[in-house]
Amino acid sequence: MPSPDHQRTLVSISLDLVKDPMFALLLAGGGLYSILGAWHEAALLLLFVLVIFALTVAQSLRTARALEALERLAAPRALLLRDGKRHWVAAGELRPGDTVLLAEGNRVPADGQLIDGEGLLVDESPLTGEFQPVYKRQPAKAPGDTEVLNGTLVLSGTGIMRVQAVGDDTRLGALGLAMRQLTPERAPLELQTRHFILRFMWVGFILSLATWALYVYMRGGWFEGMLAGIALAMSLLPQDFPVIVTIFSALEAKRIAGDGVLVRKLSVVETLGKTTVLCADKTGTMTTATMAVRQLYAGDLRIDAAELVGAIAPDPAPQVRILADTLARASVPDSGDAMEDAFRNFAVALTGHQPAAGGLTLVKAYPFSSARLAVVHAWSAAQADHILIACKGAPETVFKLCQLSPARTAQLQAEVQRMAAAGLRVLAAASGRWPNAPLPDQPEGLPLQFAGLVGLENPLKEGVAESVAACDAAGIRVLMLTGDHPATARAIARQAGIPAELVAEGDELARESDAHLAELVKRTCVYARVKPEQKLRLVQMLKREGAVAAMTGDGVNDAAALRAAHVGIAMGGRGTDVAREAADLVLTRDDFSDILNAVRQSRRLFDNLSKAIVYIVAAHVPIAGLVILPLLFGWPELLRPAHVAFLEIVIGPLCGLAFESVAGEPDLMRRPPLPVSKPLFSLRTFLIGLAQGLALLVAVGVLYGWLQGTQTPADTARATAFCALVLGNLTLMINNRAPHQRQAGTWDGATRMALAATLALLALTLEWPALRGLFEFGPLGRREWAAALLAAVTVWPVARGLRPLGQPLKAPNALQCGAAR
Repeated sequence: MPSPDHQRTLVSISLDLVKDPMFALLLAGGGLYSILGAWHEAALLLLFVLVIFALTVAQSLRTARALEALERLAAPRALLLRDGKRHWVAAGELRPGDTVLLAEGNRVPADGQLIDGEGLLVDESPLTGEFQPVYKRQPAKAPGDTEVLNGTLVLSGTGIMRVQAVGDDTRLGALGLAMRQLTPERAPLELQTRHFILRFMWVGFILSLATWALYVYMRGGWFEGMLAGIALAMSLLPQDFPVIVTIFSALEAKRIAGDGVLVRKLSVVETLGKTTVLCADKTGTMTTATMAVRQLYAGDLRIDAAELVGAIAPDPAPQVRILADTLARASVPDSGDAMEDAFRNFAVALTGHQPAAGGLTLVKAYPFSSARLAVVHAWSAAQADHILIACKGAPETVFKLCQLSPARTAQLQAEVQRMAAAGLRVLAAASGRWPNAPLPDQPEGLPLQFAGLVGLENPLKEGVAESVAACDAAGIRVLMLTGDHPATARAIARQAGIPAELVAEGDELARESDAHLAELVKRTCVYARVKPEQKLRLVQMLKREGAVAAMTGDGVNDAAALRAAHVGIAMGGRGTDVAREAADLVLTRDDFSDILNAVRQSRRLFDNLSKAIVYIVAAHVPIAGLVILPLLFGWPELLRPAHVAFLEIVIGPLCGLAFESVAGEPDLMRRPPLPVSKPLFSLRTFLIGLAQGLALLVAVGVLYGWLQGTQTPADTARATAFCALVLGNLTLMINNRAPHQRQAGTWDGATRMALAATLALLALTLEWPALRGLFEFGPLGRREWAAALLAAVTVWPVARGLRPLGQPLKAPNALQCGAAR
């Protein structure tokens, strides 16, 4: 069911809109014009009200419907068995004691016990973080055989489950509850926008009251004074800022999505550009998703797998055949896991047959877990008097299961180090036999014999080394996290260009004190044997040290770290639903280089927002000034609420959109990240915009004063000054599009469209009699057009002279690994 936040109605949307300050000012202005009998002005303001209302309501209702539809599609369902009939129901409607049918492809909707079924194969990786399917059977042969958990996926078989826990009472629900207790980071841009708008609104409110009082004092007329105050308030109201920020972020998110990065939270688009530390998984993110067997160590022989498979002699040595068969039998058939596929493909290429051929049946599986980094499978044959045991896993775990002597263990550890130093992922294998009798509950009691070592190649993705170098140039420190052996992690890190003189293991992240860990993260860029829960502490420590941390992850256990990071990045291809829900960004291609491109686009967003903010501040200054100047100099009123509404609602956002398409500055990815404290709405930005706006105010003010001195009719003088104001705004827009470059930037499609649309609207307003009458404009001759154009052009040198001040300030470089930097 949709959340209450999404259940928006026409009434609720209307009430929210009425609370909007600009909307309220338009209504107030229309009401005052009606009281004064100025029906044309009242009708014009009412037209603006209706346009804003229609657009806002339509967009809000459309968004609400889309969210409700998405939630309905995403809601998990369950096949409930009740009164002998089957019913599809939402998982949220299940209660303890219900009976649910499970079949291949179903997501388990609750925690429960299997009461019927045999051979049910379940993927528990959403909870364990490791892809090692587990067999569920009834009657149970071991603890956990009948336990079925919420969020897991049925890979094959069927079963009937009795529900024991639902919602937050499930194991998955408890993880979600813990994740929700973590407060997500509020984006700096969101906070800055809110503070700036509040300050601007208070300034506008005070100046509006002062204008009203001054009008009453100098000219009398309470209603006219209130109209002048409303016009000034409308000119100072910073409603453009949140609109521009939202539009820029949305368009940037759409552009990033086209490059393989889905944005789940708009505000994080800006935060990404300030990232100083990027914590990236090795497997699947920096390395390819494919694996291949490259080296073997069996019977004290070092063997190149490629030469062995391609050899002319078809019959391999017995110890090599045993090792290949053992690795394949310890893998799950058709699991889709790259490593297990590599073992099966190697065994077939080596022996010419499937290792499980000959009527073998899997009778028990001891799953992989964080406590035992190995998996053990037990196979039986129809006519055999024994059960075949196959084991594979982390070398240190397999050595213990085989109960090897210290001397033999040391010898094998040297081989592990040799293979890992070559960048290979090293696993050990063991085999054994068990009589046709009940198997023990734990594999530690099985008679396992060491079968050998295998080194798998998981090559670096194309372009990763270049992306890491680009991150380094951009001041972003890259940390590589992996569950592999430290030597393997070091070799892959060096290939990627990541400093690897120091490699920390995950246990250090768990056991060390905060003081020691703070020093560790300053000096270390490579972390091996890292478990998901250790990622959370790493992220928290990086944040305490002042870093803006981005984190990649794919499992349920990664969700807390993804949520805690400033920018959580989930894998779209191999990530779990929970990880994607916790993340801010989703990589659809699981490609490391896509992250870098998203950072580049985010920095471009901040640059272009800065340019747009300067322009918007500059545009507001003359509008506000031209409300006050005629009052101070005794001139006829120039701008009324209808004129201000036209400028604010039509021209401002239209010209502002031209800034979004500006190409990135040449040095965009050679600058260090800006600190989080660097405000978009800084005093420097405000002063640059203020200076440009004052230049336009002076130009239009001088023009209006000259027109008064030449006895130009009031309506023509108003039209001429209005024309100069609009043309001056276009001049400011063109100058501010590229303040950091020598030229004003290319005239792309968005700029040409903004110019053409603005000029067309201006021409309609000044030349179409119906609109001209509504705005109380008089006809313009050549002299007036030339004077307006001249006033606008005089702003160009001022804005151009201020352009170097828009150069971005240099920020301190990101904290790098001390051992290598």
